[in-house]
Amino acid sequence: MKENLSENLDELLDLFHRKRRQCPKGVNLILSKNKYISLQFVFPCSGKRRTKSCNAEFTEDGIILAAAKAKKVKEALDIFSTASEFWEWYNKRILEINRVEKNLKTYKQIFQEIEKEYFDGFHRNTGRKRNRNNISDQNSFKRTKEHYFKKFPKHDNYPSWNDIQEVLFSWKKGTKSFKDAYYFLKDLAKRSKNNDLVKALNEINPKQTVFSNAQSCSWEDFHNWHLQRYSELGSLLPEVSERRRGWLWVASMCVMYGLRPSEVAALENLTKPWGKDGVTIPAINDPSNEDMLLVVGEFTYFGTSTKTGQRIARPMVTDKSLWDKLRLQDIRLPIYNPTSKKPEVVARGFSDRLTQALRRMKCPVTQAYAFRHLANQLGEKYGIPQEIRARILGHSVAVNESVYKKRKNLKTEIDLLLNHSRQPLDYEIAVGKIKSEGGNIASPDMRMALKTIYQI
Repeated sequence: MKENLSENLDELLDLFHRKRRQCPKGVNLILSKNKYISLQFVFPCSGKRRTKSCNAEFTEDGIILAAAKAKKVKEALDIFSTASEFWEWYNKRILEINRVEKNLKTYKQIFQEIEKEYFDGFHRNTGRKRNRNNISDQNSFKRTKEHYFKKFPKHDNYPSWNDIQEVLFSWKKGTKSFKDAYYFLKDLAKRSKNNDLVKALNEINPKQTVFSNAQSCSWEDFHNWHLQRYSELGSLLPEVSERRRGWLWVASMCVMYGLRPSEVAALENLTKPWGKDGVTIPAINDPSNEDMLLVVGEFTYFGTSTKTGQRIARPMVTDKSLWDKLRLQDIRLPIYNPTSKKPEVVARGFSDRLTQALRRMKCPVTQAYAFRHLANQLGEKYGIPQEIRARILGHSVAVNESVYKKRKNLKTEIDLLLNHSRQPLDYEIAVGKIKSEGGNIASPDMRMALKTIYQI
């Protein structure tokens, strides 16, 4: 196969060099990356010898076409008296822009196409049909699509490299913003039907090399902070105390369940049981609730949708005394009443208020996602398998492996390594160890202990 490809390339190169020698004096064929053919000649506007696309690919037909165009360019250079006349002719006859423009699309046409496809589509995580009236869908569209639309000043123009290059490099190369913009603009270029734009973008490497500082938090730091702030509530004004109590509760729920901040506002079994398909999950504030299963809904109480839709979660920590210390069953959900009509403001409002509260209370971290990553580490410490941790967090095992393990807190990591051996053994291993040390597996007390520990 490789030999055939090599022979074909040799034949094309032989044809290319033969046709190149047949070109008129002053106009040469130039091969680029064994893919495209350009013409090289003295530009009438500058008097300098430069290279210009001639809309020909490196194929047998393309080589013959390029050679024919070289002769036409030579004749045109001798005929036209002004540079503007020559380039108008070149665009029409050599680049065939008039013919190509029939298939081209303006920025406005492309934007309308993208917008229609987006709102006719489905949420990628939940499968929910998108809705133009949904605040989260509006916000997502503005953030991932419309944000770029507004960067282009003249929407009735055809996409050009100058426009695309200016928009793309308004972000620093190597940043996530640059990478996101690149892939949006590449989609735009493909939709424009202008292959030159796609080729130009292919020359740019969008890889992210600049990363923001991601905060991390240890259990010790969080717990000490929580205890200190809770002890101060009695000295504050009642309204201030109540607000802080609410955000402390939200932070605790994020740490224990690995919740995204906005998901706390979508919980469905805080004060009443939740039921479906004959299954009932008790309310979190029910004193008899021993499992503390949590139902994350698809929508928050203020109308935004959650990232991964409805799911069931359990605490990442199996030590029930810690649940009590953090007062998880003392429901203190803050009430957020959006005053803005802007989707991007409403969608982030609850999370932003948590961040502001963390700053006011001098929390060790102000990035609420640090709590989610701490939860993942706590789940690992308490022996919860990665597949279950990923399910609790509402994402895939691959995401848990590639993203969440990179954001480990050093103190928690050391604690995990040093204390991992203290976690319960596998049932069969535990039974074998007890027998080897002279224990009586058949005794009522031992059977009760094993039944309680291993839920059998």
